[in-house]
Amino acid sequence: MRRIEHTLTDFPMPDSTQIEHRILASVITDTTYFSEVLRVVKREFFSSDKNRAVWDVVVDMYNKGESVDMSTVFPKVDRKHYMDNIIGAQAAYGMSVIELCSALYDTYIRRCAYIRSVEILQGVNGGASVENIMTRFSDFTKEASEVFDSGSAKAAMDVANRLADSIMSGKKSRIPTPFSSLNYYTYGGLGGGNLVILAARPSVGKTTIGLQMAQCAAMNGVPTTFYSLEMTDEELVQRMIVGTGLVSTLEIVTQNVNWDNYERAVSVAVPKNLTINDKAKSLDELCTNIALDAQQGKCKIAFIDYLGLIRHDDKRKSFAQVVGEITHTMKNMAMECNIPIVLLCQLNRESAKEGRSPQLTDLRDSGDIEQDADIVIMLERPKDEFGEIQKDHIDLWLRKNRGGQCNFDNAIHLVGNSSYSDFKEETQTITIQPQPMPEVEPQPVNTDLFENQEDF
Repeated sequence: MRRIEHTLTDFPMPDSTQIEHRILASVITDTTYFSEVLRVVKREFFSSDKNRAVWDVVVDMYNKGESVDMSTVFPKVDRKHYMDNIIGAQAAYGMSVIELCSALYDTYIRRCAYIRSVEILQGVNGGASVENIMTRFSDFTKEASEVFDSGSAKAAMDVANRLADSIMSGKKSRIPTPFSSLNYYTYGGLGGGNLVILAARPSVGKTTIGLQMAQCAAMNGVPTTFYSLEMTDEELVQRMIVGTGLVSTLEIVTQNVNWDNYERAVSVAVPKNLTINDKAKSLDELCTNIALDAQQGKCKIAFIDYLGLIRHDDKRKSFAQVVGEITHTMKNMAMECNIPIVLLCQLNRESAKEGRSPQLTDLRDSGDIEQDADIVIMLERPKDEFGEIQKDHIDLWLRKNRGGQCNFDNAIHLVGNSSYSDFKEETQTITIQPQPMPEVEPQPVNTDLFENQEDF
C-alpha cells in the first residue's frame, strides 16, 4: 500500500496578512490604545518575519517612550516592505483596533490548528502511536492558551478572594497518607499542585509504601491512579491482598486459596477508587493519561513507579538532562491539573556506604529532582544494636516540605508485617508546639473620611 505524504501546501492555510498590515498601520498611526493591544497581540501571531520585525521595532520604541509614527519607524525597518504594505494599509482608530486584534488571534488559532492537523496526519502515516497522536492533539489548546495568557498577572486581592471561596467550599482539602506523623508534618496530607518525591535504595520498600499511600487516598474517596513501569497490575493487587494477612503468597502461587478469605482481603485492601495502569511507559503517555483522567475527574492523585524507568525518546540529551525534563514536566502537570503527583525514584549508594541517613544530595541522577519537588520523602532500613538491617522496619524521613516542617532529627518509624507487604507507624507522640499569634500594629484611622458624617 502506497504511503500518502501530507505537507502544509496540501491544505488551505488561513491568511491573516491583511489584518497584520492593518494592525501595524493602526498602532503606528495612533498609540492611544497600544497598551491594550499589547495585552492581546503576541509576536507569534504574525505570519511573516518582516511583519514580526516591524512589530518588534514598534514595541521597542513604545516601551522606551520614543515617538512612534510613520516617519520615525520608517528608518528602522525593511523600507520596501514598509512602503508596499504598511503605509498604505487601512488603519483602524479607537477601540476598533481591538476588534482587529481579536480577528488576528482567531486566525492565529486556526492556523495553528491546521499545522497541528497536518502533523497528526503525518504521524499516522509514519506509524506514530495512538498516545503520541493524542498528546500532539491535546497539547494544542494548551499551547495556544499559554501564548495568549503569557505574561498575564492576576491581582493579589482577586487571588485572595478566590482562595477564600475555595476554602469555604471545601475544595482546599488535603489527601491523607496512611501515616499520622507524615500527615501532621504536611498539615493533613498532600495538596493539589504538589510534586512529591518518594525515594529509597532498591528493595527498601518504596513501591510498598507508595502503594499503601495510593490505597489510603482511594479509601478516603479520592480517585487515584497508580502507574507501574516495573510491575504488572496483577502483581500490585497481589501485594495488596497479601498485605491483609488473610491470603499468603504461597497460597496464590500454589493455587490453594481459601476463597472466603480472598474475598474478605479484596474487600479490605482493594478500594474501588484505585486504578492501576501498567501500560503507559513514556513521558508522553503518562502525561496524556494523567491530563485526560484529571480533566474528567477520574484522577485526583497520581503515583508513578518509578522515575528511572520513564521512557524518553530524545537521544541527544544526557540522562541527567532527561531526568530534569521529566521532573519539570511532572511538576507542571501537577500544577496544571491541580493534583498531587507522587514520583518514586532511587537514591544513590553514598548514604549506605557512609552508614548515615539519606539526604537530599543522595537523590540519584539529577539535582533537578530536589529543585522541582515540593515534598521529598526518603526511606531507609534501620539497623539494630548489632548492626544488622531490620527487614521489618522502615525509617521515613521528610527531607523537603515547602508547605510545612521536616523531621530532620527524628525519623517516622514504620513496622511491617511478616511478609513485609504492609507497614504501620509505630505508636508515637508528637508534641505540637502552640504558635504565638504575631503582634499586628493597628493601622491609623483617616478621620478625614468621617468629616460631616454626623450619624457615625
